[in-house]
Amino acid sequence: MNQESVWSPEEDALITMISKRLIHENQISDYQIMQKNLAALKYQFDALSLYPSITECSQISGSTRNIDTLVAALGENYRDEDVFVMPTKAMLGRCFEISRINLLYMLYHLVCPIDAGSPHKDDIFGFIMNHMLSVMTEDVLLQILGDTTRNDAKDLAAHVLARIWEKRLSAAAHSFSPELHNMWLIRRNLIPVFGTLMGTHEYITLYQDVDIMCRDYILRATEFPDEAAALEEFLFGLPFEELNIVKDYLFRSGKTSACRDDIVRILGKDSIYLSNQVDDPLEIYRFFNYRRKCAVSRQHTRNNGPICTFEENFMRYLLPRKTGGQAQ
Repeated sequence: MNQESVWSPEEDALITMISKRLIHENQISDYQIMQKNLAALKYQFDALSLYPSITECSQISGSTRNIDTLVAALGENYRDEDVFVMPTKAMLGRCFEISRINLLYMLYHLVCPIDAGSPHKDDIFGFIMNHMLSVMTEDVLLQILGDTTRNDAKDLAAHVLARIWEKRLSAAAHSFSPELHNMWLIRRNLIPVFGTLMGTHEYITLYQDVDIMCRDYILRATEFPDEAAALEEFLFGLPFEELNIVKDYLFRSGKTSACRDDIVRILGKDSIYLSNQVDDPLEIYRFFNYRRKCAVSRQHTRNNGPICTFEENFMRYLLPRKTGGQAQ
């Protein structure tokens, strides 16, 4: 049996604490529901551990299957979320990761009624964020893999994906790209300042917190209109089309700045993503997924605007630098 644990020591300690708290508060029904979900998650863990290693070599009907054949199959056949090309272990691992996230959300809702001011809610949101960023990193790599217009970095992306899938059993974070994780976390705490909408404040804020590789990418991105536009979407929490509406309004009105209320009035809706530091971690995924759908739509309709998200552009930049240009 795999000796890995479903949860990290910190997560496990929190689960034990909440379990004892529910019993102490005589919330037996909630405790039983929580235990049933924990048991179901353990069954998922056990099932996932039975699948052979993705990176090991195997013989099936006289043909050899290994990491290289998997990478070749993904690179040649994966198109637009074609799940049937992905290994079963990868699909099950993703479901397992999402199950961990959902269980943590259950803990969050169990904690709130007991103690509205509990510091453990921040701990739970932190754990959710770690797992959420793992799922998002996988999505970014799959987006690169399924891009029919570009072939660069596909082999590198496939190898990194295989490593992520292989390590899904572990409760410990296995981040290929801490730089990308850091950018997401910084953006979550960065409140957009709608001045001239040139991103000056946001660029400076990022520069203060990111490492050298991230700074180099930001400088590079500003030299390419498509990547600069994708970075701007990431900074301001609005898609390219809505940003242009706001820019046109500022130009026509002669104003040099716009507050959040102005943006809502101009657009006729409150659509700014991640504008609050206490936002639910799920908002960071919705923020990414919305921009991803907009980019795919522009690619198909050939409308103006970025056809890749900031995350995809940044990952393409990171892959050859993190792997030395070699598939690992």
